[in-house]
Amino acid sequence: MSEEKQPKPALKKPEFTSIGELLPEQRNVNLICRVVEVKTVLDTTRNDGTKVKIAEATIADKTGSVILTCKTDEHFQTVTMDTPLIVRNGFIKMYKGFMRLGVDKWGLIEVYDDKWGYSQPPAKNEVNTEKNMSAVEYEPVPPDEE
Repeated sequence: MSEEKQPKPALKKPEFTSIGELLPEQRNVNLICRVVEVKTVLDTTRNDGTKVKIAEATIADKTGSVILTCKTDEHFQTVTMDTPLIVRNGFIKMYKGFMRLGVDKWGLIEVYDDKWGYSQPPAKNEVNTEKNMSAVEYEPVPPDEE
């Protein structure tokens, strides 16, 4: 048998959405945004000596804002005040009825760079913090019983 090298499929560019269009439990969220606020919500040491740190950052674009949950050291270093970001393959999780954006090992948070050729992130004065998608409370609806 001859082993022919199959050409690798061409990578396609991610399709970016806006924060104002996010929905509960949405997957494959790609955003170009700016960090508006960062605050640590948990910084403690467990009984076994491991440290636990969770920060919540408010990120915004021209259509709205949402809270991004940061749990890794890489996220803490990348997500800083007024930083333009690209969030790839994020997801929306519901926390006590409110939306939170998360990024796990399959996703990526990067500082925006012009080299990718994506649309520009919003300037500091262009972000919309009035429409906070994480401030809208959603109530779970049970499935129809037949």
